[in-house]
Amino acid sequence: MATLRTLDRGLEAINVISRASDGITVQELATALDIHRAAAYRILETLESRRFARRGTDGNYRLGSGVLAVSHRFMAQFRVVSQPVIQGLANEVGMTAFLSVEDSGEALALAVAEPVAIESLGIRFQVGFRHPLRRGADGIAILAQRPPRDGDSEAVRTARERGYCVTSGENQPGAVGVAVGLGEFDALQIEASVGVIRLGGLSDLSVEDVLPHLDKVRGELRELLVSS
Repeated sequence: MATLRTLDRGLEAINVISRASDGITVQELATALDIHRAAAYRILETLESRRFARRGTDGNYRLGSGVLAVSHRFMAQFRVVSQPVIQGLANEVGMTAFLSVEDSGEALALAVAEPVAIESLGIRFQVGFRHPLRRGADGIAILAQRPPRDGDSEAVRTARERGYCVTSGENQPGAVGVAVGLGEFDALQIEASVGVIRLGGLSDLSVEDVLPHLDKVRGELRELLVSS
């Protein structure tokens, strides 16, 4: 498939900048893109004019506010297309289903659905609900997708080994949930997890029965991310 070379380089430049936590110099970008320094400078000037990049006082370039605005719009659009998938999951398993994404170090509920055939059982899990990543099946499932670190909790290590996370009573007393991560950030450019939650204890949730449904929905959501 033919691509617009200049546009492709500009988009790749945004990708390169996003990976540089301390910012990136003109020469570093030129090296990463295998282009002349002057060409890298023109790309950065263009990105800066559109607020997709900004130059700091140290001379390094970092992502600009324009990227954040696009990110928020993407999240809104992704929620719309993912909501029917999450609703289908809720109907299949008869529990509250959710899609959570990483946002500023927290797990943010992007889409939530209740099963249509079952009356609400008082699960306090709604769109916009957020909590630290280290707590709750959705947050721990996201952390488990990251490379191992010395400071990983036992819950994260267990979830990484199993491929899923189960928690009880962490974000809502008397509720149990299970979640799986959608995949590594490098593949999707987003950190997310999908899962279900219900009232009860660990013995009330059949993980073996739920996991096939979560695996199927994970694949559907990954397809939506790749095609979005």
